[in-house]
Amino acid sequence: MQNEILENLTKFSQQTLESWKKLGEANLKLSEKLMKEQVELTTALVESATATAEELAQTKDVKAFTALQAEWAQEVSKKLTDSSRSYADILADAGKTYNQLFETALKTAGNDMAKKADKKAAA
Repeated sequence: MQNEILENLTKFSQQTLESWKKLGEANLKLSEKLMKEQVELTTALVESATATAEELAQTKDVKAFTALQAEWAQEVSKKLTDSSRSYADILADAGKTYNQLFETALKTAGNDMAKKADKKAAA
């Protein structure tokens, strides 16, 4: 009886560690994707702002100045919208990954319980 308890505890611990390892890997991939997207967005915004600032510094006409600002605002808005969509896609993929991990863990636990019940019924 004690051996069975120790075996079950060992198996449970191994399954738990494996689940945590998979969760950690999923979290790492998620953070890498989010960080990459953030760096790309920041780089694009800085480049855009720098280019626009240089143009604005050389502009003497108020109408041209205002037009450049409006153009830049539209460009930034598009970049932010595209980035938001990308974030949503990344998070949706992460949700699917977490769901798969959860379902796999539940199936494993359910299979183990069914095996134990079969053993007890046979005994």
